[in-house]
Amino acid sequence: MPFLLGEVHRRMVERARIMRPVEGGLLHQGWLHPDTLNPLRDLFPERDCTVLAPQPIDLPTHPAVQKNQSLFRALWAQWGQKAERALVAEPGQALPVGDGVAGMVWSPLWLHHVEDPAFQFQEWHRVLRPDGALFFSTFGPDTGLELRQALARLGVDMPDFVDMHDQGDLLAKSGFSDPVMEMEKLTLTYSTPDKLLDDWRALVVNNTPSGGSAWRDRTFPTRLKAELEALRQPATGRIHLTLELVYGHAWRVQRVPKTHVATVKLSDIGGRKPGPAT
Repeated sequence: MPFLLGEVHRRMVERARIMRPVEGGLLHQGWLHPDTLNPLRDLFPERDCTVLAPQPIDLPTHPAVQKNQSLFRALWAQWGQKAERALVAEPGQALPVGDGVAGMVWSPLWLHHVEDPAFQFQEWHRVLRPDGALFFSTFGPDTGLELRQALARLGVDMPDFVDMHDQGDLLAKSGFSDPVMEMEKLTLTYSTPDKLLDDWRALVVNNTPSGGSAWRDRTFPTRLKAELEALRQPATGRIHLTLELVYGHAWRVQRVPKTHVATVKLSDIGGRKPGPAT
């Protein structure tokens, strides 16, 4: 669903225009698409961009780089020059980069993949330089509300996505300062249940449990589609799917140690000495 990623990324870029990160590279860990990676590079030019992905993939070359390539370099690329590749980092895995190397961490629609978001925040905090910024987007609890209701009628529970207020608390506990959380809802509409389910899988947000007796029933897919069909809106003739989009940003603040503060042990403090007897 490139259009959704493009829209989410555009809104993240608008939020990021208000600031300029400290010196350091960009670290991208999120849903990747050429139409979104290049605008990020345009927003923060002349910065190294490290891209993390669940598997090794070739990265798109920026159009400006392509335009400035000489004929010889273009031919050299065809003769075997290797394209830039993403570093591999599975969801929830320690990031394969050093401490304090990034001026900004950029993560579109990724956090919901991670079972332990607190660990992910700690890793992002680790790789940021002091005063570096984290910008991310993810899905909130109302994402897939209609699908959740359809599954509930079939006796299947779908795990919740993390609430944005809980994410803000985790950011603060992970050492980030001044977290800002925002939320908006989008409604997608579909002509058939099959197209809705295809998009749900394409979003890679399928946290629907795959176990249980219901999923072993061969009739379950048909019954699920029937439940979704029952949600068709009379006014539009289409089936709706709600997406709750959560946007967050925060900073890794450099803690300045307090100065001119004297520390005195309690044992060193004596009581008032008695005066001379009269």
